Amino acid sequence: MPRYKEFSREDVLLKAMMVFQDKGYEATSIQDLVERMEINRFSLYETFRSKHDLFVEALQAYYEHVAIPFFNRLKDSKEGLKVIESILMEMVSRIKSGRSSNGCLLCNTIAELGAKQDERMTTILERYLKTMEGSFYAAVLRAKELGEISESADAREHAKVLVGYVVGLLSLAKVLSEREMRKSVKATIAALK
Repeated sequence: MPRYKEFSREDVLLKAMMVFQDKGYEATSIQDLVERMEINRFSLYETFRSKHDLFVEALQAYYEHVAIPFFNRLKDSKEGLKVIESILMEMVSRIKSGRSSNGCLLCNTIAELGAKQDERMTTILERYLKTMEGSFYAAVLRAKELGEISESADAREHAKVLVGYVVGLLSLAKVLSEREMRKSVKATIAALK
């Protein structure tokens, strides 16, 4: 009887998450996953059932391990516009430095799969957008309290605009230069005032 290598489910899931982030869902083959996860096909199917199920779990892992901690910094900060600008500039830096050269797995999934999403994926993506909106909302409210934004500004609408901006910025990152992206961030912050 063949002996199968033992592995940590969480470790191989995080490796799969990186493959999907690098290549997208459609362009990722089972062979890509097997090689990067360092497991055999049998173990992949035995553990995750299918490429699609693995992808849904990878989206959830990305949401929990990457998106939530990243956007919670907006809620936890005592700053307003400064923390918003800092977060947006960090996104630019991560993408252009190569650390996240293919952008955000969740934003890429929205762009790539759109209407093909199943209910589980839709739930994760909706949660992601609401998390991002809630985090921006908290920072915009703080900016209002600090007098950085007009008292009459609608904080909820500003937060929604920032969500749309982030999805667009991360999608355009593949074609815009770092300089263009940074100028766009500065212009967006100026427009909030």
